[in-house]
Amino acid sequence: MDKLLTTEQVAERLNVHVNTVLRFIKDGKLPAARVGKEYRIKERVLLAFIGDGPAPHTGALVIAVANQKGGATKTTTSVNLAASLGKEGKKTLLVDLDPQGGCAVSLGLDTSELNLTIYDVLVKRDLDISKIIMETDYRFELAPSNIDLAGAEVELMQILSREGILKRRMESIRNSYDYIIIDCPPSLGILTVNALTAADTVLIPVACEYMALRGLKMLFDTISNVRAATNPNLNITGILATKYDARTLNSREILEYLQALCKRENIRMFEPVVNSSVRFIESPRYAKPLVNMHPELDGAKAYQLVAQEIING
Repeated sequence: MDKLLTTEQVAERLNVHVNTVLRFIKDGKLPAARVGKEYRIKERVLLAFIGDGPAPHTGALVIAVANQKGGATKTTTSVNLAASLGKEGKKTLLVDLDPQGGCAVSLGLDTSELNLTIYDVLVKRDLDISKIIMETDYRFELAPSNIDLAGAEVELMQILSREGILKRRMESIRNSYDYIIIDCPPSLGILTVNALTAADTVLIPVACEYMALRGLKMLFDTISNVRAATNPNLNITGILATKYDARTLNSREILEYLQALCKRENIRMFEPVVNSSVRFIESPRYAKPLVNMHPELDGAKAYQLVAQEIING
């Protein structure tokens, strides 16, 4: 007997918004049976439809900034990369998938006063992600989060195809941007898996500290599992060394290790190294990305060079 698929499952397989699937059904392009208020599509019907070759997806390059180690500068990297891409004239959306709401805090926003966040988009089926997106003063837009997102891990367990929820929710706005940056939480739970499922590529910031190396293999394993299960086209755009202090033997050894690892695994090592600086710690106090507040500093220049490397492929 043919497996019956929901419209959301079909949308995930076709990498389109669920509304596109409904339009295919309405136009008679995709035969479906109505079950109550829902539609069901036979798997063999979908396979025949795929054989016609749906148009390849175009739109924003989605970059997940991921590393389950806390203090790996994921939020600093996400905010400054989004601001750098904005300065290059690229329309960019920053999606904060960390319950700590660090992206909004870095921009001087009080997360406790946010009425709608990415949490609402994930758990409320009918809420369009465009309703939570806000403008910033730094040439990129923000889909913020707050502590409410901490409860999403439990609530998402009740939702069908939960690993692909973020991908489905973003489909309606993907063509509106050149780049979408996802700031992942410091864990490898369902939120990070959602980010990796939605992403085209992963940027891994690694602080030049010994403890930062311990979780790299686990992250690589998670990426491999996501490729096998939900996102076969996911790749790693590169590793970015951060918190580098050339004066210390520790930093120099970690950088050498990362360079050797990237060469061995055929992963790009971003040429700029983000130097350790108290300015990164201070910038949230002034509610500005460092690339906007002190563009002349080495750390800010590094992020601008990373943005140019991403733009140039």
